[in-house]
Amino acid sequence: MLAALFAVLAPNRAGAQPIRVLLVSHQLQTVVASEGGLVVRGANGPGAPLFAPEVTTVVSVRPQAGGLLLADALMAGPQIAIRPLLDAPLTVDGKPYRGTVTIARSDDGTLAVVNELDLEQYLYGVVGAEMDPTWPQTALQVQAIAARSYAVSRIALREHPDFDVTAGDQDQAYGGVDSESQGPVDAVDSTRSVVLVYRYHVIAAYYSSCDGGYTADGNELDDPEPYLQSKPDPYAGESPHLAWSATVGLADFAQAFREQVGDIGEITSIKAEGADASGRVTSVAVTGTTGNIKISGEQFRKAAGRRLVKSTRIASLALAGDSIQVRGSGYGHGVGLSQWGAKGMADQGLGIYAILGFYYSGAMLSRI
Repeated sequence: MLAALFAVLAPNRAGAQPIRVLLVSHQLQTVVASEGGLVVRGANGPGAPLFAPEVTTVVSVRPQAGGLLLADALMAGPQIAIRPLLDAPLTVDGKPYRGTVTIARSDDGTLAVVNELDLEQYLYGVVGAEMDPTWPQTALQVQAIAARSYAVSRIALREHPDFDVTAGDQDQAYGGVDSESQGPVDAVDSTRSVVLVYRYHVIAAYYSSCDGGYTADGNELDDPEPYLQSKPDPYAGESPHLAWSATVGLADFAQAFREQVGDIGEITSIKAEGADASGRVTSVAVTGTTGNIKISGEQFRKAAGRRLVKSTRIASLALAGDSIQVRGSGYGHGVGLSQWGAKGMADQGLGIYAILGFYYSGAMLSRI
């Protein structure tokens, strides 16, 4: 039945959808290479290549006043475009990527590097970076559809003039060619162009590693959509993040708190004061020798370190000497798809409809 669905939904492969991915920013040098040669041009017009493509396989780029210094020899304007001469990946600082790159000098005098490529090829490097490629194909297909939907929604948003998404936690992990393998590629190809829609709009299909046994609603990400509901999730029982504990150094937390929130002197007390229906902390009271401030659960997690405090679904939080002891469940914001939950459902034989329907209530499959 699933194969029949995708046979109906599968679009013509013509007219590829491009996406622009911010790979790095605030960098002082980058090196682009391709074994088959590089075509380097100013980004504002076709023009002649700045170097002979057949003999140029490596170009270093550094920001200079008013422009870019290429290969420590040639000054160019504030933006250049680089594509491979042959059908081969580009490497950016040693990591291979499909498509082309644009390098621009930012207002702060650093570099921003943007990779532009076909959306489906971008997803090859997302699914393999976001999910274990050995997991069931159904889970990988679900990840492909969620990632594609999220990417398309970001493209439509046009929040930034120079890129659509970032490569990282702010949007989606993207490892380029290094993250590609057969399982993720098959998952992307078998669901090609399939997205989730709600009321005729492609949804921002948020996802995280593990919701800790209870999904968060869209308010957690300031996006209170009806398809992002809070409810118990019994499917992530195998997740190593279902329960965790963390020891946060008080000195490190205090420094981050001063930088991110404000200075209240020496911290003497930290207490969780409120939680939502999913058990996620909404308010944390921090008391110091010169004042006290209430911050959100997400602000606490950011100051404590998101790798240590894995979610705001915190069961206990206490100051203990020179550390903060935290116990909780889940990893990530918990909105939308739980990757470990998708694996659990796939392991039980549940299909794409069931998994996506559970995590995105009322959303439908369509195609772009």
